[in-house]
Amino acid sequence: MSRFSVKELLIAVLVGVIGFLLNMLELQLGWGLHFIFGNALVFACVRVLSPKAVGLAGAISSARSIFLWNHPWAWLIWTIEASFVALTARRASPVRSDVIFWVLIGTPLLLLSYGVIMDIDRLSLMLVVAKQATNGILNVVLGEIIYVTFISLWRGKGPAEWPKMPIDAFIMMILMAVILVPTTVYLALDAPSREQTARNEADRTLQERLQVAGAALGLWGQARSDMLRFYAEQHYLTERVSAAGPVPAVPAELMQDFQGLQAFSANGATLWATSGPGGQQKLLLTDEIRQAAEARLVILPQTGQSQKPDLALVVPFRENGQRAVIVAPLRDETLVRITSSAVQQDIDSLFLVHPQTGFLPLSEKDPTVTSKVTSLPGVVQYTALNTAVLVSQKGYGSALMSDLRDARMVRASLIEQLPQWKVIGVLALAPEVLKAREGQLQLFYALCIFVVLVTLFTSLLSKRTEHSLRELAQSAADLAMLGTKRDKIDSLVIRELSDISGTIATVGSTVSRERGALASYQRRLNSIACHAPVVVYALDVVNERKGELLYVSDALEKILGYTRADLAKPGWWSHAVHPEDYHHCARVFSELRPGKVITAEYRLRHKQGHYVWVYDTLSIEGGSGSDVEAVGLILDISERKSAAEQLVQADKMASLGRMVSGVAHELNQPLNFIKMASTNLREYAQLGRFPQDKFVGKLDAILSHVARASAIILQMRVFGRTPKEAPYPMPVKDAVDAVLTMLAPQIEVEGTRIDTSKCRPDIQVRALPVLLEQVLLNLMLNANDAIRTRQKTGNKTAGTILLAIEQQDEHAVISVEDNGIGLSAEVAPSLFEPFFTTKPPKEGTGLGLSISYGIIRDLGGTIHGENTGNGARFVIELPLADKVPALA
Repeated sequence: MSRFSVKELLIAVLVGVIGFLLNMLELQLGWGLHFIFGNALVFACVRVLSPKAVGLAGAISSARSIFLWNHPWAWLIWTIEASFVALTARRASPVRSDVIFWVLIGTPLLLLSYGVIMDIDRLSLMLVVAKQATNGILNVVLGEIIYVTFISLWRGKGPAEWPKMPIDAFIMMILMAVILVPTTVYLALDAPSREQTARNEADRTLQERLQVAGAALGLWGQARSDMLRFYAEQHYLTERVSAAGPVPAVPAELMQDFQGLQAFSANGATLWATSGPGGQQKLLLTDEIRQAAEARLVILPQTGQSQKPDLALVVPFRENGQRAVIVAPLRDETLVRITSSAVQQDIDSLFLVHPQTGFLPLSEKDPTVTSKVTSLPGVVQYTALNTAVLVSQKGYGSALMSDLRDARMVRASLIEQLPQWKVIGVLALAPEVLKAREGQLQLFYALCIFVVLVTLFTSLLSKRTEHSLRELAQSAADLAMLGTKRDKIDSLVIRELSDISGTIATVGSTVSRERGALASYQRRLNSIACHAPVVVYALDVVNERKGELLYVSDALEKILGYTRADLAKPGWWSHAVHPEDYHHCARVFSELRPGKVITAEYRLRHKQGHYVWVYDTLSIEGGSGSDVEAVGLILDISERKSAAEQLVQADKMASLGRMVSGVAHELNQPLNFIKMASTNLREYAQLGRFPQDKFVGKLDAILSHVARASAIILQMRVFGRTPKEAPYPMPVKDAVDAVLTMLAPQIEVEGTRIDTSKCRPDIQVRALPVLLEQVLLNLMLNANDAIRTRQKTGNKTAGTILLAIEQQDEHAVISVEDNGIGLSAEVAPSLFEPFFTTKPPKEGTGLGLSISYGIIRDLGGTIHGENTGNGARFVIELPLADKVPALA
């Protein structure tokens, strides 16, 4: 058997302790019958805790019954009940399981423990059995109500995901709650009134009898006191007349009640004495006896070995003007004879009680009852003066009486004529109490029988309802999964279920039509996915990273030559990406956040070995937690890439063509100098003169002009080639210098000044020099054109192009500013559109800025144009080289 987990153990103990505390709020049903409801919390957990945990919680919660009834049997039975329900009712109705428990197990255990071991009377036994079974079933019903309420009102995860209640358990819970809850309330209201009525009747009888007994004792004491004083006076007169005269005879009434008479003076001296039939008794006087101011009943001090207290009537009188007392010891049967004649047979036992000497039985029909009464605490005796107190011979606790055979009502009353003495009477429970319990038992019998019948009826009803619901569920499942049309179920007896069945049948017809249309749409989509030159794919997104590939269209094999089986190999995509594009792709696809759309252009290796340029766009669907999916498209853009490269190359050639005149002028100067220097050297040679200083100087000048022309031609060759390498860190100032090498001669010839004073040489970006030079060349040519256009309008201000290279946060900012005509409101929105130009035909293609925009975008930067008031400024922002990971 598996052990408790620490968490489950703590939960079981917590539930048990809370149930124990709730059981302290018991519901009184009278005469030791109580309903306790803490176990309802335990039964609310039968679906979420293991049977062992439920049994432990039930044992802790039911322990309250041991303190309540002073015996373990109810605790044992309820612990077994909790374990039985937990084992048998996880997938069925706990209420029905509990009814079965009480019929087969609980009732026999109660009969054994209460009937055989505790030996309570038959009436109480049947009442206990019916009450315990009803209480147990009601606890299960309340537990079901708690469970349903909790999972219904909970708004988050956890309890809302606990096992749902089956329909038979729900119907059983509702019907039993309708039966048991009102009945329990009625019993709780009715039973105490029945008990109180019986108690009041017994209390009234006891009070009347005790008043009679007290009055009888009081009248007897008053009469005997008067007689004793009269006898004392006669005795005194006789002694005064003649000391030798005869002593007056003791009246027969006194000799019937007393053993003899003795008179004592205040100092304890014997004045005279008379003896009864048993002879004269030697008496020990106490201060209470000598100083008695009124007639009273006292306990005589013990003499010899006698353990039985002797009572005496002490009567004060005056003899010769001096205080004296008569002490008259009572015969044993005197008080019994007086009280028995007064109360007759209405009281079982009667006791005379003195605060110092304790109880003196006046009647002793049952020694056990006498022992029970004489052991009553002083608080109970005091309470008995005001109301009857219930006592019993059984040792199961006086507060909760089950067995009425030995139950007694005890009442006490003061004797007005005998100070400090009170009389206590004991009365067996009146027949009205038994009749009240018989009526209560009949109610419980009817309730138990009704519970069993309702259990059987509900089981049949719930099975029928469950079968109907399962048919509806199957109809809905067939409709959802298979699209099968189901006819309306005519055998349903519940109108709402019949309506649901009709609705399902109606929806089935609609779903059948929609499913056909959906199948047609699906065929079209499959055809598009198979024949369109686009690869459609879907994948899981786990922790913002690519997860398992869920779907890929057949176009993958047409574009890249791979099958779905090839894609199942681990790391397929990583190995297929071109090494120069891998880091760029890894960065782009590194954060797949819900709602984000990612696009990238990179090269994938074809299965045959060559690389294919693709455009990949991935859309991440919104979702919560791990339930995120991404759908992507892969488009073959190899032809577009080739065309774009050709277009870039064409733009370079166009730019070079625009620089031809300037370059020709720049090359013409060194060529003219070389021509003149060569002619001069030839003349010196013809004359035979070779002045070394002039000869070497001329050669050095020729070499310098050759180097200058060679640098211009080399830069134009480098600019004109098609780049193949990957971007790498480079100073932006180098690209500016390279462009000025080619362009400065032409621009300066036209009178435009180039200012590079704000170009920082230490700023580097990751790029290809040729591409960055092409962008700068286009911007500077456009700036020069704008200056020339302004000058043609009549404004002859000298042209200036300001180049600046600065750093802003983690970006390099490159700006090209001119004092030309600026950007009009109509031109600004279309600056970077392909084929858009403001130049006359044959002077511009409209591709320069568009190509520049594409180059900067591919390098991870931005470009935009703006007016300055004196012209236009184009600003390029590129990430610094140390902020961009290497791409190859």
